[in-house]
Amino acid sequence: MNYKKLISFDLARNLILGESVIKTKKTKRNLIESINLKSARTIRSPINLPQTMIAGLDGYIFHKKSTLDLPVAKKEITPGNKIKKLNLNWAYKINTGSIIPKNFSNFVSLENAIIENNQIIFKKSKISNKDIKHVGEDLKKNTVLVRKNDKIDFIKLTLLSSVGIKSLWTFDPISVGVFSSGDEIINPSSRTKLPYQTFDSNRHQIISFLKKWNIKIHDLGIIKDDLKQIKKLFSKYKNLNLIISSGGSSFSSGDFISQYLESNSRIIFKYVKIQPGRPVIFAKNKKQIIFSLPGNPLAVSMNLLFLVSVLLNNNLQLNLQKKQCLFNDVKKTNITKFYRVKLYKNKLILHNSKGSAKIVSLSEADGIAISYQGQKSIQLNDYLDFFKFET
Repeated sequence: MNYKKLISFDLARNLILGESVIKTKKTKRNLIESINLKSARTIRSPINLPQTMIAGLDGYIFHKKSTLDLPVAKKEITPGNKIKKLNLNWAYKINTGSIIPKNFSNFVSLENAIIENNQIIFKKSKISNKDIKHVGEDLKKNTVLVRKNDKIDFIKLTLLSSVGIKSLWTFDPISVGVFSSGDEIINPSSRTKLPYQTFDSNRHQIISFLKKWNIKIHDLGIIKDDLKQIKKLFSKYKNLNLIISSGGSSFSSGDFISQYLESNSRIIFKYVKIQPGRPVIFAKNKKQIIFSLPGNPLAVSMNLLFLVSVLLNNNLQLNLQKKQCLFNDVKKTNITKFYRVKLYKNKLILHNSKGSAKIVSLSEADGIAISYQGQKSIQLNDYLDFFKFET
C-alpha cells in the first residue's frame, strides 16, 4: 500500500468531526423520551435551586444565639412540611432538605449539639450557618443547563428534571443504513455454507455498536459485487442520514463500493494510516454521510471504536488511560498501530496480536493499546494510551 496517499489518524478524526453535525427534524418530546437525543434549543433553568433556604445537614435551628442552652421542641421540621407558629425561644430539630423557617437562621449540626433534660447545649463556635443552603446556592435561575446540540445523557436528564422541565425540543434520531458487500458473504442464518463462503459478522457488529446511541437503524442486508445493485441501493436509501458498509472499499477492480463512491460522492478521505483498520473511505453525497469500511472484522472494529464514534459522539474524546507495557515492538513510524492487549498486574501484555484477522483475540482482550504515528518502536515499560473495553 502506498502510504503517501493515506492521511494521519488525527487528521481523519478531525475531518470526521467537521462533518459531525447531522441535521434532522425537530420534535417536542417529554423528558424521558429525549434520552440520548440532541437538544434543538438552549435550555435555561426556570428556577433557583434551592428556591428557599434549606438545611444542608441534620441538626437544630434556633432564633437566639446569645443563649447557649435552649429547650428542644417535640415537633421536628421535615422536608415537604411547613410548621407554623414556632416559638422563638425554642430550638427545633430539622432534617436535611427541610425549609428553614423565618427568623430561625442559626444552625448546629447533630454531632455538635448535646441534648440533656430536653435542653440543647452547644458552644457559640459550633454554630455553623454555612450548613444552611441559601436561595440559588446550587443553581441560579437562567443558568444554561443544556446548549443546542448537546446530547441529553442521564446526567443532563436528571438536571432538567430537578428544575421541573417536563418536555423539550430535540432533533429526531439520525437514520443509519448498514450493509455488507461481497459475493462470498452469506447470512449466519443460512442452513448451508460452502468452503469459499464467509458468514457475515460485520453487519451484526456494526448494528450492535450503533445501538449504544439512540438512532434509527436500517438493516440493508448483503449486496453482491455488482455495480448496478450498489447504485440501486444508494439511490433507494438516499434519504438516510448515514450509511455504513463493509467490504469493497479497497483499490482493486472488484471493489465496487470504492468505484461507486469515487464517481458519485465527495471523498473526504481515502484512506487512513492505521493498522489494523485500512482501507476506509469517508465520503459525502449531498447531505448523506458514508463510511465504507474494510471487510476484515477486526479492521471494522477499529474503525467503529476510533473513527465512526467521532461522528456519533460529535467530539474527539476517547476514554484513554496511561499504562505501562510489558512488550517490545518495532513498527512503521508513519502509521498509528492498535494492539490487542490484556491487563496483567495493571500493565499491558500483548494478546495474540499477530495477524489482523484474529477477531477471536479481540473478544478475549481487555482493550486496545495505541502507538501513534511518529513512534517507531515500543520498549518494555513504555507508557501507552490504553482504551479499555466496557464490561
